[in-house]
Amino acid sequence: MSSRYGSQLHQRDARSQLFDNSGYGYPGDGRASPRIASAYRPAAPNSRGQYSASVLEELESQNDAQVEGLSAKVKMLKDITEAIGEEVRSSSSLVASMNDSFDNTRVRLRGTMNNMMRMAKTTGVGWRAWLLFIMAVAVIFWYVWLF
Repeated sequence: MSSRYGSQLHQRDARSQLFDNSGYGYPGDGRASPRIASAYRPAAPNSRGQYSASVLEELESQNDAQVEGLSAKVKMLKDITEAIGEEVRSSSSLVASMNDSFDNTRVRLRGTMNNMMRMAKTTGVGWRAWLLFIMAVAVIFWYVWLF
């Protein structure tokens, strides 16, 4: 199992990797990690205000490393955004289909109610009597179902 995941003992999700600041301290926050302090040396110009070529190369490599890290975080943000967009599209289609189903149900219920009212008028029994009958049947079903 360790060969499957490499040397890491656990898998980290994209959000924790995206917002991981363990390798980078922010200027002025007083939280620069000890690894940063030992990995980077201060760049100080000489008496004429010029930097040596090695300092410039080191700063450039540090800059490249940070740009790569930011590029990876931007790619993760893009992937997360695309996943959110796909979820929104699927949710929208689900809501639209539910709306259509509710509309069809409303139309059927209205037709059933109209048929029931027409039947009540033709039999000579008032709609209140039919409503009372339906409620009594519903109460009986409810009583049998619960007890």
